[in-house]
Amino acid sequence: MDYSLDNFVRKHDKVICIDSDGTMIDAMNVKHDKCHGQSFIETWGLQDHAKEIHEIWDSINLYEKSRGINRFLALREMFKRINGTYLDVDQEQFDKFSAWVDKGSLSNAALEEELKVNPTPLLEKIHAWSLDLNKRIASLTPTDKPPYPNGKEALEYALGKADIAIISSSNMAAIVEEWKAHDLIKYVDVITSQEVGTKGECLARMLTKGYSKEDILMIGDAYPDVDASNENGVWYYPILTRHEGESWQAFINQYFDAFLEGRYNECQQELMERFEKNFDSSK
Repeated sequence: MDYSLDNFVRKHDKVICIDSDGTMIDAMNVKHDKCHGQSFIETWGLQDHAKEIHEIWDSINLYEKSRGINRFLALREMFKRINGTYLDVDQEQFDKFSAWVDKGSLSNAALEEELKVNPTPLLEKIHAWSLDLNKRIASLTPTDKPPYPNGKEALEYALGKADIAIISSSNMAAIVEEWKAHDLIKYVDVITSQEVGTKGECLARMLTKGYSKEDILMIGDAYPDVDASNENGVWYYPILTRHEGESWQAFINQYFDAFLEGRYNECQQELMERFEKNFDSSK
């Protein structure tokens, strides 16, 4: 089946746009536990403080409002929190790294270009960490990343009532592999990924398919999903970290029907308040 946005044709008046990692697929927890955090510990030789480091890393990346941020932004925040306690970071080298982060082009390719003009031991180590991180993520299997409870049931409930899109910043191959492995892809009409554009850009293109703004519901687990929704003036449904199964059950029991019936404006503010409070209570 062709899942491309270019060839997608709207079949229903409404569409639900679902983020993948951390929303439908329980991938963020394992990635940060076995890949991001563990690689950081090993790269910087912090095995004697592994428990504390994992807790701080997970707090930044999973349980605070910074959930879902770019790895280099997370790394900068990590350095700030542990410098002088578990790690001594050279200030001049940290400042150069921070200045690069502020440039905003946060990728391995961009870091490699920076290393050509401003090489430092810290940037070299960061580059090695990021490459190691990619290898660890690539070694994960779909079994390591199951769907959240009630997620598949939510797709079944929505099938035939609204179009179903995946709007994700993961790569296309990983999305397709994971959704196929868990027999979820049969519910999907269109898939967008990092190769297609940002979440905001992809939602904007969904609007060109004939939906009105009130007929699009973005479902996500982090503030980048909120930002993409706000950027396009569409609705947002939060999947709450540590309460993912409950969130999907509530979607089935109450909120999807409110969206279908044009009553979602009655729910949005309350849901956003719960979303924000959930991060505050997760600290």
